[in-house]
Amino acid sequence: MIFINPREVAAEIIVNITKEGMYNNIALRKGLKQNGAMQQKDRAFVTELVNGTLRNIFFIDYVINGVSKIRTEKMKPWILSVLRSGVYQIEFMNIPKRAAVDEAVKIVKKRGLGSLSNFVNAVLRNVPENAEDIELPNAAENPAEYLSVKYSHPLWLVKMWLSQFEYKFVKDLCKANCEPAQIAVTVNSLKTTPLNLKEILESKGVETKLGKYFENTLYISKFGDLNSLDEFGSGLFHIQDESSALSVAILSPQKGETILDMCSAPGGKSFLIAELMNNCGRVVSRDIFEHKLELIDESASRLGIDIIETELKDASTLYDEDIEKYDKVLVDAPCSGFGLMRKKPDIRINRSGEDIDELVKVQRKILSTAAEYVKEGGTLVYSTCTVCKKENLGNVKWFLENFNFEPVELSHCLPETISKENNETGTVSLFPNVHGTDGFFIACLKKGGKHHEKN
Repeated sequence: MIFINPREVAAEIIVNITKEGMYNNIALRKGLKQNGAMQQKDRAFVTELVNGTLRNIFFIDYVINGVSKIRTEKMKPWILSVLRSGVYQIEFMNIPKRAAVDEAVKIVKKRGLGSLSNFVNAVLRNVPENAEDIELPNAAENPAEYLSVKYSHPLWLVKMWLSQFEYKFVKDLCKANCEPAQIAVTVNSLKTTPLNLKEILESKGVETKLGKYFENTLYISKFGDLNSLDEFGSGLFHIQDESSALSVAILSPQKGETILDMCSAPGGKSFLIAELMNNCGRVVSRDIFEHKLELIDESASRLGIDIIETELKDASTLYDEDIEKYDKVLVDAPCSGFGLMRKKPDIRINRSGEDIDELVKVQRKILSTAAEYVKEGGTLVYSTCTVCKKENLGNVKWFLENFNFEPVELSHCLPETISKENNETGTVSLFPNVHGTDGFFIACLKKGGKHHEKN
């Protein structure tokens, strides 16, 4: 039997993410597929090692720089990857230091870098086994640097959040972003009910609990690959965070309506729209990648939905044939994704402040186009999966100043446990530290009702 070293596989995946710029989920999927002979426990180990290292990468680099004469930015990518994963094992996985060090040295030598094995050995042996023994930046004197290191968030992002929220809130948000997210699914109301599906899954040993904010959400745990469940293949549910489902609930799809989902991939919102319409009406789902539209078509078929029409169209381009054609339009815009850090830890290292400014331009272009597609008196819902006021409230303020729309009061369609951000009419923000969901922003806007000229 060929032995595949899971630590070596994890280190290679980390290099692909940190050096080559691959997305975390894609790099993991590729790495696990290439090493398909690994046992399930080793595959789980690789996943934990990669995701955990990325979730704690700034803290880990701080630790390494504290015991190494060579700074992390000067190290060879493979050596740095081995050291990072080694520190994670020592500090967060309760793996004996000797085992973590020996395995790190072994895979460095295997890569033909034996001349650096003593360096790797020395660095890891000097890493404190107890994280509490590591002296962090002073929280009182430099709160931003402390939070950045302690909870592994980019310093510029922590500073931005501290300018917008109280210190305790930012600390709790950063802390929550270091925890794995619960898996949420939306129950397909065309085929079953939450209670029925809950009963079926629990009979198979899958732990479930009902959603807090949306009635068709179930949280699932104690199970590996959801796609392998018969109930998934039978179309009884699709994977979707509760925050995303809530944006569709706020859109309030009705039977017989014509609704446009402008940035629809991977399709979760389109599926829920169709389900809430009882598969009666028309849902147009758009994306700029044909392979993503094909996946939406496949999933819609699995779910028993036949009112979704996929279209290969760019959300930022105005198509004259679509002007004032839709009762409701959903814009789940491309964004910085800071609400997804629990699921996509690589966001910590692949975003910058400059990215936000460019994204805001794209978001406003898409919103400008979406405004033209909504019928008079129709509804536009704008959502993002980020915690960034420029992309959220800033864009809504700009939009209301430039287009003939008014905010819609949301109290009638929100659970009592959720309050509107800053009491801004027509908007709601969700946070992992407060609601246990992805970080998410939703705005509901109605077309017409006031005399207005574009600036």
